[in-house]
Amino acid sequence: MRPLPKREKQKKKSWKERQREKQIEQQRIQNAREIQRERDVQKKPRKWPKGRVLGAFCLVLIVFGAYGAWQYTQPSTAPPTIDPSNPLQSIYEFSLSDINGTQFSLRNFSGRVILIHIMAVGCHGQINEVNINQLTQMRAVCSIYCESTPITFITVAVASCPTSNLEQIRSSYGISWLFGNDYADGTMDIAKKYGVRGDGTIVLIDKTYSISESFGEASASEIIGGIDPLLGA
Repeated sequence: MRPLPKREKQKKKSWKERQREKQIEQQRIQNAREIQRERDVQKKPRKWPKGRVLGAFCLVLIVFGAYGAWQYTQPSTAPPTIDPSNPLQSIYEFSLSDINGTQFSLRNFSGRVILIHIMAVGCHGQINEVNINQLTQMRAVCSIYCESTPITFITVAVASCPTSNLEQIRSSYGISWLFGNDYADGTMDIAKKYGVRGDGTIVLIDKTYSISESFGEASASEIIGGIDPLLGA
């Protein structure tokens, strides 16, 4: 039987070789750690330093605060609220200037039937739906009565902005009767007295210069039903 070959003895590594291998292994471990660290950074969302976060938050507060202050100083584009001070029981005397410059007093129309319409107007000419209806119905009624009977129509606007476009409203809604701005003197005393049903109120005054009736949103037939008995009186 043939004898087995003898194992060769493993050559013992020198100190330098062992040090070299140790350095290579340490470098390999260090490289692996760097790669893992880079991967972890890519996975985590980037965080702002606390100082930057606080600064950005303060900046947002300043911007919103400034915008809110600016909005507060701007005039509302919505029509103003008309809130009557007391129930109307007797005539409230007033003088007003039509938007074309004609000055008139309510007393001038004593002995006639008078229809007073109160209308809030916002900046840039906005009016509420109730007044779109009232102006439409009044135009129909005026076409029947204004030229042939002793009746006077007056629309009293409450427009606190210089950009309320009253001329455009007159043209758009065919207002052929007296049309003035209660707020021209900086107050809204006429609206407070005659706006007994809020924005859009229509008040009828009879020939004896007494309050007859008031309407909220009304149809032409309802207004005519209030006018006819006063004309015949």
